Amino acid sequence: MMENIFVPMVRVILVLAAIMCGMVLVYRYGGKYRFRLKAKTTEYELRKVDTIHLGYKKFISVVEIKDHVLVIGVGEKEMSLLTRWQKEEKAS
Repeated sequence: MMENIFVPMVRVILVLAAIMCGMVLVYRYGGKYRFRLKAKTTEYELRKVDTIHLGYKKFISVVEIKDHVLVIGVGEKEMSLLTRWQKEEKAS
């Protein structure tokens, strides 16, 4: 009777381990290869370029909106525009 329970339990454990390994691989390499998925575009063409975390609930982000770049400082209870500039036209 014990043998009847042991084999299916081992199978379940092996399947769960395989699923976990697959999830780790997708998480690790999914951003690198992006699986050729297109980024969603919005009406405002908003895109986060980079974020630097300074501490608990404090960070600085660089955001592109259409033809402008914004540097935003965010604290626990406030948000400030640190600087902004207009992107230069690309020469063709």
